Amino acid sequence: MRITHKTMNNNMLRNLNNGLRRMDTHQQQLASGKRVQLPSDDPAVVGSILGRKSSIAETRQYVKNLDDAISWLDATDSAFDSVTSVIHRVRELTVYGANDALGDQDRQALASEVRELSENVLELANVSIGGRYVFSGQKTQTRPFAKVDAADPFSVEYRGAKEPEHVDVRLEVGVGTEMAINLIDVDADGNEQIFLPIFAALESIHTNLMASDSESLGTTDLEAMDTVLNTVLRYRAEAGAKVNRLEMGRERLLDLELNLVQLLSGDQDVDVAEAIMHLKAEENVYRTALSVGARIIQPSLVDFLR
Repeated sequence: MRITHKTMNNNMLRNLNNGLRRMDTHQQQLASGKRVQLPSDDPAVVGSILGRKSSIAETRQYVKNLDDAISWLDATDSAFDSVTSVIHRVRELTVYGANDALGDQDRQALASEVRELSENVLELANVSIGGRYVFSGQKTQTRPFAKVDAADPFSVEYRGAKEPEHVDVRLEVGVGTEMAINLIDVDADGNEQIFLPIFAALESIHTNLMASDSESLGTTDLEAMDTVLNTVLRYRAEAGAKVNRLEMGRERLLDLELNLVQLLSGDQDVDVAEAIMHLKAEENVYRTALSVGARIIQPSLVDFLR
């Protein structure tokens, strides 16, 4: 094979371009901090990188779901806490009103307070978070409790989801794992089982206070208040148990996310010291190629004709 000046020049230029390409690769790695930027950089590890990125995105979505569920249950527990305080206050008023020594005017004053407390319970029953009503079942955009008669604070009806299969609001909190995050219950006839009994008990107490029926206040009304209090406390305990489970799951997912990020970093992040060493080596090779190229292309026919 005959070697000409053109062949030597072409080979020199090709070698210089290859050297520049290698230098650019190391420069891009150092600038981005990523060893693998294109599938061609390391085809064997690309599949692992894509898989880990998918797992990280999935884990972060589950963490977001858990955060939403915890916020929802915290709002539920806060509402139940306030309802519990109202029930305790009404029970105190009921015991006080059952005292035979109390006058009719005093009982009417107690009845007025019970009426106001009923309004408070209605507000708590309609609590919402992020524009979604907590106690509406799957009908989260529907205000769950409303007065039938605007002038009567005890004439309340339930307008949320009434079919048992539509009551639970569920979130996926893990792979193949869902949890009902709302705490509302309806019977087979669609009657809500937490707040409506409270309104019924408050109405009875209000009526008996106005009628000065101390016997009913001291027996059936107190029993009704104890029943609704136990119901609310039972649901509060359930909310607390759900929150504990979700918080433990969240911590586990955060640990998993951290491990996945570390594994992803090992797959795609550049070793800075190693990359700098390779860049310096390629710089030396490139400078040497330039020096040698200058010597190779220097002689020409003109030089010999001088």
